[in-house]
Amino acid sequence: MVFKNDKGEKTTREERTDVDSSENIETNVKPIGKGNAKETAAAAWGKICELWKKYELAVFAVILLVFAMLARGSYFDFKSGDYNSFLVKWFDEIKALGGFKGFASTIGDYTPMYKYIITILTYIPADSLYLYKAVSCIFDAVLAFYVGLIVRHFTKNDVTALIGYSVTLFLPNVFLNSGVWAQCDSIFTCFAIMSFYYMLRGNDITSMVMYGISISFKIQAIFYAPVIVIAVLRGKIKLTAFPFIFVSYILCAVPAVIAGMNPIDALFGAYLKQVGEYSRLTLNAPNLYQFLSDAYMTNKNISQMMVFSSLGIAAIIAIGFYKYKGETDDKKWLLTAYVFAITIPYILPHMHERYYYLADIFAVIFACVYAKKAYIAVLTIYPSMRVVMRYLFDLKNTKTDFKALAIIMLIGIVALFQVVYSEFSVNKTDKKGLQNKKPPKEEERSATD
Repeated sequence: MVFKNDKGEKTTREERTDVDSSENIETNVKPIGKGNAKETAAAAWGKICELWKKYELAVFAVILLVFAMLARGSYFDFKSGDYNSFLVKWFDEIKALGGFKGFASTIGDYTPMYKYIITILTYIPADSLYLYKAVSCIFDAVLAFYVGLIVRHFTKNDVTALIGYSVTLFLPNVFLNSGVWAQCDSIFTCFAIMSFYYMLRGNDITSMVMYGISISFKIQAIFYAPVIVIAVLRGKIKLTAFPFIFVSYILCAVPAVIAGMNPIDALFGAYLKQVGEYSRLTLNAPNLYQFLSDAYMTNKNISQMMVFSSLGIAAIIAIGFYKYKGETDDKKWLLTAYVFAITIPYILPHMHERYYYLADIFAVIFACVYAKKAYIAVLTIYPSMRVVMRYLFDLKNTKTDFKALAIIMLIGIVALFQVVYSEFSVNKTDKKGLQNKKPPKEEERSATD
């Protein structure tokens, strides 16, 4: 068959087919140029933006952690009085005894758990000052991470969780305790906060194990004990999980016993030493005893009386929380933990300046959850920070008004109890619930009347 092309020339079917196919090929093939490059770049940038939105807070968290550690590192050469008087001597003695070979000796007044860490550090070829601080700084990071998790549990907000994490990292008492002081309060506090987190999440056994580890590091973990007891009595923590505190505590002492340490010393030796170690009613802590004159500071009768009085006051507060008739939500558990962590070191004698460490951490969480009441956290954190700074940097150079700091702390505690009262008040009515509540039927009203 013959066809005519666009020019009027005659062509055959075969020639026409070849021409059409060649035109189609030319039409479908797109030249590789700037258009495709822009599309590829735009797609790549879109993926980068998507990844950034997904992980931006994690990136910020890592950056903040780096800065926090660099800040601590700038003080790594600072030697505190505790390091010169105790820590370096314990390290050198354990190392001289052959590390684990001499572990059975009762060096220092710290528990086996912390001595495990010291013993391991003796095998690392580095300055003991740096090693002590490095371990505490690691636990600073873990502590901040769990504070972030707890804040997120309450607020359901990632940004607020990042704020809690960041504040913990840069909180003066946390920063000074590890990077400057070479102390280990972040370790026992870390496990106590982990215990609190897992209690909130309903992981009872894990919570109890973490608390057992916490108290195996330092006796100050006892400030959190009333929360555990109340939680068990109110059914927040299953009774079957409670014994795991003792299981984990005993297991922490097992390696020391295997190494040759007396079982009683491994379990209780450090705490028995600490009970009568200090005679003064307060060791720079901004608490109740700052209102007494120096003439009473070493009075044993006052000491004995106030130990029992403090236990009685703590018991009364605990009974009040236990007998609360309303529903105890997670915020109420936070308030309970904060109350005991701040009140016990305020009324108990023989407290050191750094014994508010656990309270400071609960104060950070409280400030994130109760943002409008954050001033309470400031009132309780500032006196604690001030006495720590005095001890580390200007022990004899600056006059510190301990009574004023104790008053500020007391104001913060009273304000906290006001929040507790408003949250726990049985007369507090849920307005939304009232609005949604339907009026009773006539039959019910008459029967009630």
